[in-house]
Amino acid sequence: MKLRWRLAMASALAGAVSVIVVIVAAYVITCRRVEWAMDRYGTYEIYGDRPPNGVLAALADVDDLGWPFVVVALGGLVLSGGLGWLAARAALRPVSALKDAAGRVATTRDLTTRIDVSGDDELSSLARSFNAMLDALERSATSQKRLVADASHELRTPLTALRTNVELLMRGDLPQEVHDEVSRAVTSGLEELTALVSDVVELARDEEPAVLVESVRLDELVEREVARAARHWPSTAYSVSVEPMVVRGVPDRLARAVANLLDNAAKYSPAGGLVEVSLRGGVLSVRDHGPGIAPADLPHVFDRFYRAPSARALPGSGLGLAIVGQVVDSHGGSVSASAAPGGGTLVRLALPVG
Repeated sequence: MKLRWRLAMASALAGAVSVIVVIVAAYVITCRRVEWAMDRYGTYEIYGDRPPNGVLAALADVDDLGWPFVVVALGGLVLSGGLGWLAARAALRPVSALKDAAGRVATTRDLTTRIDVSGDDELSSLARSFNAMLDALERSATSQKRLVADASHELRTPLTALRTNVELLMRGDLPQEVHDEVSRAVTSGLEELTALVSDVVELARDEEPAVLVESVRLDELVEREVARAARHWPSTAYSVSVEPMVVRGVPDRLARAVANLLDNAAKYSPAGGLVEVSLRGGVLSVRDHGPGIAPADLPHVFDRFYRAPSARALPGSGLGLAIVGQVVDSHGGSVSASAAPGGGTLVRLALPVG
């Protein structure tokens, strides 16, 4: 039952009970006064059909009925107020639970707190909304903690390598050939660290700001990113087939997702291998002819910092496909990876057409 109807019924019941109590009390007091007068002057059986004048005079002299009625009326008001207070307290009990839960969250920062919900009135809906908000906050906090922990773990290795190489260079007694090799290792380590930090910052972003969302020609964006990837991976051939498609999104973020898919496909393709790119029916497909992904690894390829055992010797942070998944989710789309017929991996990315 809706809250407004429960409160209305409770108020009506409280008023009705109060009126009934006042009427019954007034009736009882009046009967008692009449009985007192009749007992004093006799009954109708003694005097016949006409009551004695003394009875009417006695009733006329009864002038102290005012204060009992005042007391009864005040008692009815108090009773009505008490019943109304009890009804309001029962109806608003979820508000007290909501207040207590909010206080616990603010004091303890415990986002696992939840409110027990029963019913379908407005306050129950409010409690469900509060629980949903806590669910979202808990997921966000857990994700942030996991990102920080994973990033700390992943940063430790390149930082340690950089520190070791820099200490070697600071010794100053290395042969020129070793010195050059260590210098190249330092430069490569810095590039890897820069890419890793950039990916972590990218993953730490929340939903896309509304002011940056615009209509994007996805087919033109894909063609630009394929041209960039062809320059970056000259040993890989790209086959492109696209049809005009407009989506709503942030151009830079969409370009990053497409670029990560293309780079990932090229990285796992053999020298001279072919990467097939198509955009049809609102779905972008990227297929490589590399070794493919093991079935046990497919469910995890979009997880942060996940790298299959066979790929751990290759450069990368394990964040490329995780960024793709985040970008697609923030744009209301979907992405999946599967084994391609004949070998290799097929990644499909679908976005709402806008």
